[in-house]
Amino acid sequence: MKKLKEAKELHEPVLLNEVLEALRVKEIARSKKACYIDATVGLGGHTREIVKAGARVLGIEADLYSLEIARERLKEACPTLESDDHFQGSFILTHGNFIEIEKIAKDNGFESVEGILFDLGISSFQLEGKNAGFSFQDPLAPLDMRIDPVSNKVKASDLLKVLNETQLIELFTVVLNTAKSRLVAKAIVRERAKKDIQTVGDFLYTIRGIFRPKRGQNVATLPFLALRIAVNSELENLKITLPAAFNLLNLGGKLVVICFHSGEDRIVKHFFITKEKEGVARLLTKKPIVPSYEEIQRNPRARSAKMRILEKI
Repeated sequence: MKKLKEAKELHEPVLLNEVLEALRVKEIARSKKACYIDATVGLGGHTREIVKAGARVLGIEADLYSLEIARERLKEACPTLESDDHFQGSFILTHGNFIEIEKIAKDNGFESVEGILFDLGISSFQLEGKNAGFSFQDPLAPLDMRIDPVSNKVKASDLLKVLNETQLIELFTVVLNTAKSRLVAKAIVRERAKKDIQTVGDFLYTIRGIFRPKRGQNVATLPFLALRIAVNSELENLKITLPAAFNLLNLGGKLVVICFHSGEDRIVKHFFITKEKEGVARLLTKKPIVPSYEEIQRNPRARSAKMRILEKI
């Protein structure tokens, strides 16, 4: 299938070996018949390797398109595990947002697990292969940015239409400094007075001239990231789901989170430190684990990844 071939070419799971080591997958998967939750299964890269090691995995994914690809990839990698559409031998894939992790886990018999993974990045395949305005490469694409259009009815273009200037400044300060956020907000208010900002091209035109090019980064990268975070309530959802995920861990279980921008990383770092101070967890990464030079050369999108590990005690 063409899209499966494209997914293989576009997607490489970030920090794969480091994740497997952090979760002790090869060490305990078969001996304990360990259960894990991949809260952001994406295209299934991490889940595939955990399953191949002999563990059971519950994979949660908000994007139905990515979930379909993940199912195909897992069937191909582990053909002997297939039994029916929902339960694939040693993995269950389910559509949902990780904010509901506690309910999804209980519904599927994963109330007590050895480890939970959050890879908070959007896959290259999602950015480049889905016509939802995630990428700034196609100016004609609708400015949508919803990971799950089934449950989320508010598009990026809707936010740019209804938020006032102060709210827009707050939206963009998640990833931009205040001065740049003000410039972007003023430009949006000025442009939408003439016409609605409906497409990727409309937004690119609106923010033209505000940012200077940086080596290795498109000038639109950060404004697009801020919009995506707001549309999908990513930071709010992360704050809510981390305590719920921690509650699902067995003693000695690991919570592994890979972040790709400072807003996410601050939330994770604060939660991990708080749990250690409460005496219920041990922080295993005083400094985050980052990709090697070799991995970044293979997969440039990995360059901003930071992984933190918390152990329940």
